[in-house]
Amino acid sequence: MSETPVVSIIGRPNVGKSSLFNRIVGKRIAVVDDFPGVTRDRNYIPAEWNDIHFSLVDTGGLIPNVHDSIPEAIHDQVRIAIDESVVVLFLVDAQTGPTDLDLLIARRLRKGALDKVLLVANKADSPKTLMEIDEYRKLGIGKPVPVSAIHGKGVADLLDMVVDRISKNGYAVPRDVETAQLKIAVVGRPNAGKSSLINKLLGKNRMIIDDVPGTTRDAVDSVVEYGGRRIVLIDTAGLRKKSHVKQDLEYFSNIRALDSIARSDITVILIDVTVGVGIQDLRIIRKVYEMRKGLLLAWNKWDIKEKTHTTFDTITAETRREYMELRPIPMIAVSALTGKRVTGVLDMAFTIKERMLVRVPASEFEDKVFEWVRTHPHPITPGREVRFLGARQLKADHPYFRFFVTNPKEVTSGYVRYLTNKIYETYDFEGCPLELDFKGAAKPKHRSGRFMGIGAEEQEEQA
Repeated sequence: MSETPVVSIIGRPNVGKSSLFNRIVGKRIAVVDDFPGVTRDRNYIPAEWNDIHFSLVDTGGLIPNVHDSIPEAIHDQVRIAIDESVVVLFLVDAQTGPTDLDLLIARRLRKGALDKVLLVANKADSPKTLMEIDEYRKLGIGKPVPVSAIHGKGVADLLDMVVDRISKNGYAVPRDVETAQLKIAVVGRPNAGKSSLINKLLGKNRMIIDDVPGTTRDAVDSVVEYGGRRIVLIDTAGLRKKSHVKQDLEYFSNIRALDSIARSDITVILIDVTVGVGIQDLRIIRKVYEMRKGLLLAWNKWDIKEKTHTTFDTITAETRREYMELRPIPMIAVSALTGKRVTGVLDMAFTIKERMLVRVPASEFEDKVFEWVRTHPHPITPGREVRFLGARQLKADHPYFRFFVTNPKEVTSGYVRYLTNKIYETYDFEGCPLELDFKGAAKPKHRSGRFMGIGAEEQEEQA
């Protein structure tokens, strides 16, 4: 199996599902995220333990509002988890004992999903609580695993059990996928032609094609040889607007599309040229850049577009003028139906991957930064002046730049955009996500007029 396995956390409200989710991913997750497919809580993220990758899902967003039927929604929640997950973490509150809702969920899980379920007793913080959790054996799910999501107790042991279940289910990366030189995810709104594009590149009908949006539910990996190089093409379900995502398989389709982006080197966002760029596409682009992936925009259905020899240049210029975030993204016009320029997508993807690893000479970059700052100084911040003392590119799998400044917290978002634009204008990073961060320098040292405040951490990152 090549797709990433799904691990779901289910349970009644207020048992600590989000706390366990945050503990596993190792950081707090923002409560609000308007990206499609994510309910009120941000409840999906790629996770890893002992070199085993999986998609972690907090199903808290599936809990109904006050106007819905609690039992009906719980049934739906459990059904989805059973159908789509390799491991289901059934979370209960160790301090309260089994409730009617716990019994309801357990009854559904016993009907054929016991091999997927791990019963997890959260809030097991005291010796007294640990002695009482055996009461949960009456649920018929097995022995409860005690954890404290808040304090992290028992979570490592739980994750060992999770990845053991995943491994036993045969999830492993095939050799041809593992050794691929480039992984490309093809994403876009439903019916943009994603499967048609991949089928044309493969030269065979590997995916089912239908003009009904949403035909592709799972992310499907296919391997193709091109120019003597092995490429993995990842076809994804179409990402839908949040209001169109119901509490069914569409929810997990969006999760897998996000996972496909996370697994890729380069993401191709496919736009139906007869429809144009929409808010949904911009959100996808934002998510791709947040994940630090290379990005290429392909205008599909070019064969049915009324055009002249200037149409492509006009559309490209107008799109970049209207949407600032699209200015550093390379574009290409293709026809997945006729095959026109589809291999150009692969050529451009390889070019972007090469750009991702370009290293700018340290002294040259720092000189450029000082030149930009002199031309356009940082806005005045009374009492907390922002002065630039130096800059470096750090070692990373994408262009990552660190700026040494006084009062780094005072750097404005507008100035970050200014520096980002100057980097794009000066260096060939088209299609690459830029990461900029700002660090204070308490004791700057100078040699021959050049800032030498780079510390051991930065030296190691540049090595």
